Amino acid sequence: MKHLRITVEGKTYDVIVERFDGPDVPIAVPPQAAASAAAAPVSRPQAAPKAATAPGDVLSPLAGIVKAVDTQIGAVVKAGDALMTLEAMKMYTAINAPTDGTVTAIHVSPGDAVDEGQALYTLA
Repeated sequence: MKHLRITVEGKTYDVIVERFDGPDVPIAVPPQAAASAAAAPVSRPQAAPKAATAPGDVLSPLAGIVKAVDTQIGAVVKAGDALMTLEAMKMYTAINAPTDGTVTAIHVSPGDAVDEGQALYTLA
């Protein structure tokens, strides 16, 4: 058995890991581990609620950091124009206009962290 300490989203947990080979065998939990497990229940991360979107919102295809916003409110854009750049895992992704339109709102700024599915800007 190994005693490990892990940190998930800033919260630290003490865990005991047992390696066994063979068929499924019930794992005996030492009394001190059972007491600490009862004292500190494990919380599971909750999925972030999806933000409500409006018609014309262009959603982020991935989670990342906004590196650049290359448009402004009122700009008339054509389908395929690059409007924003996201960075995820040291790779840059251009966010292009899906259709012709006018930028009516920009919901993020450079440096903002965005989630997949989050509204980045709105086209009308």
